[in-house]
Amino acid sequence: MNKIKELLQRLVDLLRTDPKTDILWRVYLVYSIIVVVGLLIVGKIIYIQVKEGDELLKMAEEREIRFRKEMAHRGNVVSKNGTLLATSVPVYSIYFDPMAVKEELFKKDVDKLADSLSRMLKDKSRSQYASYLKKMRSQGRRYVKIANKVTMDKYKRMCNFPIFREGKYRGGFIVERTYVRTLPYGELAARTIGYTLENESDSIYVGLEGAYDDYLKGTEGVQLVRRINNNFWMPIPDPGNADPVNGDDIYTSIDIEIQDVAENALERCLAENKAMQGCVIMMDVKSGFVEVMASLRYNEKKSKYEESYNFALRHNVEPGSTFKAVTMLTLLENDPNLSIDDKLHLGTKDFKMFYGRKLQDSHLVTDENGYTTIRNAFEQSSNIAFATLVDETFKSDPDRFIDLIYSTKINEPLNLDIQGAANPYIKNTKDKFWSKLSLPWMSIGYEVLLTPMQILTYYNAIANDGVMVKPQFVKEIRHNNEVVKTFDTIVINESIASPRTIANLQELLKGVVENGTAKNLKKLGFSVAGKTGTAQISQGGAYNKKNYTATFVGYFPADEPKYSCIIVISDPSAGRYYGSSVSAPVFKELSEKVYATRLGLINEEEEYQADCKSFTKPSMVSYDDFVNYCTQEDISFVDDVDTAEWVKVNITDDVTHVNKVDIDENKVPDVKGMNVTDAVCLLESMGWKVTFGGYGKVKTQSVKPNTELKKGSVINLTLSAK
Repeated sequence: MNKIKELLQRLVDLLRTDPKTDILWRVYLVYSIIVVVGLLIVGKIIYIQVKEGDELLKMAEEREIRFRKEMAHRGNVVSKNGTLLATSVPVYSIYFDPMAVKEELFKKDVDKLADSLSRMLKDKSRSQYASYLKKMRSQGRRYVKIANKVTMDKYKRMCNFPIFREGKYRGGFIVERTYVRTLPYGELAARTIGYTLENESDSIYVGLEGAYDDYLKGTEGVQLVRRINNNFWMPIPDPGNADPVNGDDIYTSIDIEIQDVAENALERCLAENKAMQGCVIMMDVKSGFVEVMASLRYNEKKSKYEESYNFALRHNVEPGSTFKAVTMLTLLENDPNLSIDDKLHLGTKDFKMFYGRKLQDSHLVTDENGYTTIRNAFEQSSNIAFATLVDETFKSDPDRFIDLIYSTKINEPLNLDIQGAANPYIKNTKDKFWSKLSLPWMSIGYEVLLTPMQILTYYNAIANDGVMVKPQFVKEIRHNNEVVKTFDTIVINESIASPRTIANLQELLKGVVENGTAKNLKKLGFSVAGKTGTAQISQGGAYNKKNYTATFVGYFPADEPKYSCIIVISDPSAGRYYGSSVSAPVFKELSEKVYATRLGLINEEEEYQADCKSFTKPSMVSYDDFVNYCTQEDISFVDDVDTAEWVKVNITDDVTHVNKVDIDENKVPDVKGMNVTDAVCLLESMGWKVTFGGYGKVKTQSVKPNTELKKGSVINLTLSAK
């Protein structure tokens, strides 16, 4: 160490005394520093290559290359009639990369592009658009938003705009396609079909859209893409790419034509009776498939009735006198010797006291001696009679009454596909609110809570000879028109009661229409069985004589039941509140329509043509749709077409002919009778803008057929389900 110090000191002394050596030393020193720094840099590079290279490369690639999700087309919701209830239509987001456009082209056509955008979008003037586009280019912007949710018609027209017609790379025309859900029939059955609830992180589907989301949503695809400018990604081949798999279509049991009749009748009923809300449900007796379900509630802000709340499934009501069928079942099952023609002595007053509480009948049901029969008491819906029978029969053993009710499974949730249905509440003796009054009050439909669907399911079991079936809404699921799943009838209870009891209940329910509170349904031309119900609505835990629920539930034809139906009207305020006068007229209109169109009043020729009703003159239809339909329904036809996109159908002498329709691209075609989706697709593809109102098929069009019309003009369609 000492020797090194001595040498260094001698070197310093030498440098101090020799200027040339001092300069040389400084050169060596700088060179040495450069060499050392260079070695350090090379070492760092080698370290990065060896130790961190893969990770850094991955990070770089992720910034320039990534997998992008490809949206799957959501499946359709289809009615029993084969028409679309819900579908997805494409919409487009339009962006512009002004830096992709050559300077000469931009200067030449930017004003023309601004004019085209102004005329179509009408959100900015020509000068405003021109100024905006020029500003974005001067700032070097690469991804300028032009418009959202552009229809296919507008998108196709934009493709031909100045500059845009040059495409993605030379014209900076960037397009992103998404899908929006649309209901061709508007609000018809909208709550049953379902809709989308948007939250902060995702979309939540309700109704059938939610229940069958796993089928409808399909499978997202993935596509490897490379960034070619700041915000534009170009697809590139990769083994990991996967095309999206479109969602399945669900084929429901909803009959859209009968649904239309039901909703119109319900809305008129609600309006005439100034009611707050109500519902209609109709289901097939044997299968349990629901063909109609409508719920309407009054919106004070909009001054209209709309499907804003699923009253049929979510709203628990005290069923009132419709529960007397349940009560009658317990009495008959408890005593095999009890006859519906047994006499009762109720006195000559229209009221009776039960444990200090007064119970009232709407009218006197006894003769001058105070007698009546069980049959007459049921037909006339006597509260006193049933409260007396139940109290005298079960007061010593109230659990027996509850057990007999529970044995039918009316107390169990239906576990429907559509989420959010309310659970039933049938009080039992262990309930903290049980009292001596519970038996007589439950016997007439108070202190119990049921949804309209639960009440209907019970009555449907009576019509079905005691077999209780689960209400269902979807009959099958298809993918690319191939059936992948079918839904069979689900039995909840093989027999809610003995054959004797069921036969008696069926007889009593027919008697209600023939002789009792529903006599206004007697002259329909076909037999009906059912029960009226009028229940006071509890307000703040107390009842009053201002607020009622009016109900009719029944089935038809009574002798060979095909359909069961319930109508519930909540809080009518126009002076009428009985089920017979408020709800029964809706049942009348609906059952007449169903009977006239389905149950034996159509001859074979008419039925054959009804199978093809979607394709009869004068409507056009897609050739592919027609062929697919005939294949599914096993309908033979004479094909007079070699190739065609659109055809008309003609039925002569029981032979179905299909003929090509030649469409003049410059003239408005005749779209009357077409499904709205087909009509809109055809007209927009020809360059016109379409608006429509109502729901169903095209009834009228604002521009006469064969009229020459400027592209971009508006054609308004009026729709009707009739």
